[in-house]
Amino acid sequence: MKTVIALVAMGNENLEKTFRKLFSDARSSGSKKVIINVISDQPFHKVVDHIREAMLDNIDIGYELFLWKKDETEKVLEKTAEMQVEGVLLYCDTENRNIIEKIFSQLPNKIRANLLKDNCRNPSQ
Repeated sequence: MKTVIALVAMGNENLEKTFRKLFSDARSSGSKKVIINVISDQPFHKVVDHIREAMLDNIDIGYELFLWKKDETEKVLEKTAEMQVEGVLLYCDTENRNIIEKIFSQLPNKIRANLLKDNCRNPSQ
């Protein structure tokens, strides 16, 4: 089973659309499992409120959801570096782009080499 990791950092108003795109990208890459790391200072229940419908609409894809505070990038790196993944998906808005770039640049080369889609550099409208 192909597993991909997703790094997401953006405002709540765009989370549902982003999660729909994330699941679509995971499906098109052949993945059946996504490890989703959301970087946000919002409480977990508020983030889930925004993404619930997208998760329910894509129940065929397994996922693990982690919510990290913006000052916990070191923990994100530790957790991500120990994972066995076959691909990486990046999602961010302009305000949070530097967080994703910082995390991605510090990941091990074996993970960075598997970048499937960078939606921070090429956001779809």
